[in-house]
Amino acid sequence: MADFGALIKSAPQRLNIIDSMLKARLVLSRHRRCAASVSGGSDSDIMLDLLELVRPESCEVRYVFFDTGLEYNSTKHHIGDLEAKYGVTIHRRRARKTVIAACHEHGVPFINKDVSEYLSLLQRHDFDWSDRPEDATPEKYGRCKSGLDWYFDRRPLSKAGKHEYSIVKHKLLKEFIERHPPDFAISDRCCKYAKKNPAKEFYKESKADLSATGMRRAEGGRRAGIKTCFSLSKDDSPDSYRPIWQWTDEDKAAYKQWRGVRYSDCYEVWGLKRTGCAGCPCNSRAERDLTLVESFEPKIVRAARNIFHASYEYRRRYIAFKTQKP
Repeated sequence: MADFGALIKSAPQRLNIIDSMLKARLVLSRHRRCAASVSGGSDSDIMLDLLELVRPESCEVRYVFFDTGLEYNSTKHHIGDLEAKYGVTIHRRRARKTVIAACHEHGVPFINKDVSEYLSLLQRHDFDWSDRPEDATPEKYGRCKSGLDWYFDRRPLSKAGKHEYSIVKHKLLKEFIERHPPDFAISDRCCKYAKKNPAKEFYKESKADLSATGMRRAEGGRRAGIKTCFSLSKDDSPDSYRPIWQWTDEDKAAYKQWRGVRYSDCYEVWGLKRTGCAGCPCNSRAERDLTLVESFEPKIVRAARNIFHASYEYRRRYIAFKTQKP
């Protein structure tokens, strides 16, 4: 590795980049084994380059790619390109229960993971979508308090005065569901089985004391509840680290140009804004993206449309409902 001080001096004059380089060096120097998740996406590519740029010899970094069973072939090829470019091994881990299998068994995502989780919980308790708050008692629905609180907006506002964990965060969603209850199973478990569980297994296998991901706060969603780039573990799991947590899109662009990072064809050729599981309904542009890549990877596009079609249709109806409602 080149002189670290020289690297800092040559970095683009963006405080987030320089700050992240310094923090990454410090965090890695305080751990022995880091397990870093590489998805083949743009954030992940930037994280890998940053870790390889600043990591000290005292810390071993093991990279892993979790194949969910619904990955673009371009992403898989890109993982091989990254290995060749950086001279590293990226371990492949196939989910014991793929996204397709989990969706068949438990249901498909809708809007995002939070919405999917709570709707799934309510469905499993045979919730009556037209119930009023006083009708939804513990005696009627058992252990479903978190789902009921979400649906009836019973949780306190965040410090910023926002409905972070409530259905009202999504405009007219409750009204839409009351009029058009979902007639298909909704669930967020596909991610649990395809990524979260395999990740825990890999961390244990690697004896890692640090896990790293390319997560950024700017991406929103569940990330909003995470406050810092580093979290100490409270059990025997590794500490959690997000090296580019504070980066803006402008920071990414500056770093990409400085380091000559090339993203996968999903970005560079097809023009996608994000990757991950092909056609995931948590991506608001899922159907548009599938249309963009259909001529390149028709098989994976057919698979995604087959498994997620009910969620796509339901979202289209919800968008139309929001648009038409005065």
